[in-house]
Amino acid sequence: MEDILKDLAQAKPPTPEVDPDRMERDLARIVTLPRERPVRRQFVRRFAPLLVIGVVIVLAVVLLPSPPQPVQPASTSQWWRVLRQQSSLMVVGEPTKPYVVRFDSRTDQWQAGKREIAVVQKDGKVEPFSRGDNTAWEAAGRPEVVPQLGGSRSVRIGPMAPAVQESYVSGLSLTSAYWERLESFDDLPADPAGMRAKLQPEEKGAYELADLVMAVMIADVRDDQRRGAFELLKSLDGVRYLDRVPLPDKGVGVGVAIAALPQFQFGDVETQFVINPATGKPILKRNVITKSQHGLPSMTSIAEERYLLLEGTNAEPILPLGVPVNGGVESPIIER
Repeated sequence: MEDILKDLAQAKPPTPEVDPDRMERDLARIVTLPRERPVRRQFVRRFAPLLVIGVVIVLAVVLLPSPPQPVQPASTSQWWRVLRQQSSLMVVGEPTKPYVVRFDSRTDQWQAGKREIAVVQKDGKVEPFSRGDNTAWEAAGRPEVVPQLGGSRSVRIGPMAPAVQESYVSGLSLTSAYWERLESFDDLPADPAGMRAKLQPEEKGAYELADLVMAVMIADVRDDQRRGAFELLKSLDGVRYLDRVPLPDKGVGVGVAIAALPQFQFGDVETQFVINPATGKPILKRNVITKSQHGLPSMTSIAEERYLLLEGTNAEPILPLGVPVNGGVESPIIER
């Protein structure tokens, strides 16, 4: 045994020499080595498949051809809309006990090319004009149908039935007492002299031309044509310029006045046409009596149109429900 231990002692390797500088260098290198982060490595291992799938989806979306775009519907027709608030007076009743009634309604009109649609007698009614007229109507027994004074027809008191009218016309119609059509406003001169030559055949007098020019200003014309039309109105024989005209909505306009032809039940009538000086668009057209008649004082409006809308629109016409197109107009003026 002793011999074995002696042999092992002799076989022990020599003790290695200690190198302090090398030890410090190795320690510094070990400290600066990046440490492994187990959490980050586990996150990458867990979500790597999902990231690969996401990349594939993105590439598919980007590289695949885009589907064809749906066909956009064509834009709606461009309509010229004129919304009028209309009123007029009529003398009714027995010759010994006459009184005045007022017709009040709206006309909503659209025009696009050759197509015209109008809703007439909208929100319409017929009723006594003043408190005194209402007293006379009640004294007569509140009749639902009353005769015109000096006429062959009768008038229904109460609400008006609305009606829808549609037509296809050649050219552009002008709402005028003197029927006129133009194929287009494009070639209508904007200067007053050129416009007068275009609109006035030899048979038209000053009032007929004035009425037609007023209709042009209500129609779908350019701003320069509308300004030229107003200058033409001011230049006509017998026309009087109106400055600072008070309006029903407390605004102020400018306009012209011209003697009108005698009308049913009324003489000594003047037509006044008032525009907005800022825009040049018409505001109202009215006929007033210049002398007292049928108990009505001078300058009473016996017929009036207020232009609530004069505009181009893409909106389709708004028609009352249950009213047939071209089903006839149930007028409040009926055969006696």
